[in-house]
Amino acid sequence: MTGIAYAIITLATSTLWGVLSGWLLYFYLPPSGTSLVPAALFSLVILLSRVANAAITLPIGYLSDRTRTRWGRRLPYIFGGAFAIPWLFFLLWTPPHPAAQSPWNLLYLAAVMLAYNIVYEIHQVPYEALLPELIGAEKQRINISAWRSGFQLGGAVLAGAVGPMLETLGYGSTMMIFALGTIPFLCLPAFFLHEPKNADLGREVISFRDSLRLTIHNRAFQVYTLAWVLFWMASTFVMETLPYIVTEVCRLGEADTIFFYLPAILVSLACFPLVTWLANRYGKGRIFSLSLLAGALVLPGLFLIGAWIPLPLIVQGISWIILEAIALSGAQVLPAAIAAEVTDLDAQQTGQRRAGSFYAMWGLLDQLASGFALALLPLFLLLGRSALSPHGPLGVRILGLVGGGLLLAGFFIFRAYPARRVF
Repeated sequence: MTGIAYAIITLATSTLWGVLSGWLLYFYLPPSGTSLVPAALFSLVILLSRVANAAITLPIGYLSDRTRTRWGRRLPYIFGGAFAIPWLFFLLWTPPHPAAQSPWNLLYLAAVMLAYNIVYEIHQVPYEALLPELIGAEKQRINISAWRSGFQLGGAVLAGAVGPMLETLGYGSTMMIFALGTIPFLCLPAFFLHEPKNADLGREVISFRDSLRLTIHNRAFQVYTLAWVLFWMASTFVMETLPYIVTEVCRLGEADTIFFYLPAILVSLACFPLVTWLANRYGKGRIFSLSLLAGALVLPGLFLIGAWIPLPLIVQGISWIILEAIALSGAQVLPAAIAAEVTDLDAQQTGQRRAGSFYAMWGLLDQLASGFALALLPLFLLLGRSALSPHGPLGVRILGLVGGGLLLAGFFIFRAYPARRVF
């Protein structure tokens, strides 16, 4: 029960982030009608909110490591963020002038978006750091990782329901439903979570600077993080260019994108029990590593999709993304369990439970990796992103090769992970 209560919180956070990622830009800068804020300044607000998010991540992780309360170190932050996140989410969709462009809308968006990002990190970093202290058994950690991955994909499915709801209910009612609907998943599980008494390992006070240094120089952290960052960048390349793959490589319409998303999600969910069984039988490190290798072999197949294969392009495209979802299912499920192991190894070496510092660093690197990948994408697309351009969608296809190279590099790097052997 504890594991499910912990994992189900991911359903709420992934749903809200999915809605924000898919619709906030569309709401403030609709393709037809009046924009609520200037386009350039909207981008500036989002950039500044991400900078603020990155700036507070490490201090929050360190602070949660040093917090001492009767409820433990992590739960006060998880409770506080759980009550504030849905409220701030709803406020993002209620600007003071919802029918016209106004500087007040811009100031309102900046203030609420900044508050949302801060509260989200206050909740999320301690939540992530709670796993290695909440569950000690490796088998249970792997199972919880699988449940979290499933709930994360479930959040993506729920976020996909926004479009039909907007047509009948409008933004205000739709976002109120999502805000209220996620409150139970954010708040109620926290009542079933109890930090173990021995979680506060080590009374010696380590300064923020020393904690940062110890984290960065941890060998297991270095190897796992580098492999994970390469995986995350390759995944970003695929997800962010999927509309181009559908419309320019497979020559389909924008509405057909759903036929690529849904099979990938369903196949991933179907693979999670098998990944859990394999990881428990053969070791999570080995299955994670082999998943990176399998993804590296499948991802470059994007370059092969074309009329020279005697199959409809839609069949080729969906087959490719299904194979990629199968190949990377292990890399999707197991990072949470491996990350928890990294913090255990650090506790053995330092005598300190510093999970907050580790998860804060991973959160920061998550933002940097995805941001770097997004910055690189336009450069590749300059090589060709349209079937009508002289080179066709060459840049889109090349991303498959580059992503495969990143996954292959991640596979070889992870072989140096100190707590396990790959083969």
